[in-house]
Amino acid sequence: MRITDLKIRVVEPPEFTFQWREDIPPVQLTMTVFEIETDAGITGVSSSWLPGAPREIGESADHFFRPLLIGADPLQREKIWQELMAFSRYMIAPKAASNIDIALWDIAGKAANMPVHQLLGGYRDKVPTYITTETQKETADYATLALEAKAAGMHAVKLHAAATPDKDIAACRAVREAVGPDYTLMLDATSAYDFQDAVRVGRVLEELNFHWYEDPIRDDDVAGFRRLCEVLDVPVFMGESTARGPWTYANYLNQGAADGLRAVGDIVGGITGLRKIGALAELHNRRLEPHSYGSTLVQAAHLHYILSAKNCEFFELPFPRGALDFGMKTVIEIDSEGYALAPTGPGLGYEVDWDVLDDATIQVYN
Repeated sequence: MRITDLKIRVVEPPEFTFQWREDIPPVQLTMTVFEIETDAGITGVSSSWLPGAPREIGESADHFFRPLLIGADPLQREKIWQELMAFSRYMIAPKAASNIDIALWDIAGKAANMPVHQLLGGYRDKVPTYITTETQKETADYATLALEAKAAGMHAVKLHAAATPDKDIAACRAVREAVGPDYTLMLDATSAYDFQDAVRVGRVLEELNFHWYEDPIRDDDVAGFRRLCEVLDVPVFMGESTARGPWTYANYLNQGAADGLRAVGDIVGGITGLRKIGALAELHNRRLEPHSYGSTLVQAAHLHYILSAKNCEFFELPFPRGALDFGMKTVIEIDSEGYALAPTGPGLGYEVDWDVLDDATIQVYN
């Protein structure tokens, strides 16, 4: 089997605007959809959603990676991964490489007539789900969302609050009071604090019995994270902003800078990148809790990995869901008990609505 074509389209969904902290304005995003065609009639599909500019991911894939892919064996995923990720040395963020990797896993699953999570080895057929909020205008809004999630059977709630310490503390207190003392809560501070504020907020999270404390400071501050892990009892998770591949994660763990890891598969090397980071974490007796927030196929790639891994507790679900499921006929299924269910179809296992994507396409590379 050989790759015969790479089709890339940039899609601009309506209502595709997001905000995760108060000091950064809402961001209008695009979605980049990849189709990797083969001479066996199998096409691998993936979609990205975090471009640095509307056409960034499509342009880099078309310019740098098309010549490497045409004629390649799509089942040699590791060989292709090494070739594409080598470009990250030259400050080309590996977003395009990551999404190409996901599409290659889709091909492999379809060729084997198996869901990707089974191809990865398989560990379970469902996983507990938590919801992630966007930044809200009022403190009370976080409590409202948390109560809705709890009533819907979700196993936990993670806050993206204002990313200013006092407002974040107020939001965390309001949510804890609303949901009760035993419901699982997390805070993602989106790398916004300095060290002093990180410690101060962390002490409050300990008082409120939060399950983990995510990205309080920048990933670059390895010494700062090491110190936070030493002085705080609440587990400190980090790594989500790491954007040049999986290699840096070894240093985080070797330096004692993380109680647990976060990773964005559609940035750090796709499903192959997640496998490498997850194995590293497992061998250090740490959890990898992947950032599953994104378009449906981004969510799917992370879900397949999570279903194949032991050292992961949750699947992260965007909330509310609607906008990120744009262009899909089928989406991640959550059961009445708040579990994300394993897809059963071959490959990634979800059906794209190509007519909807066609209507929203603003650029094609073909």
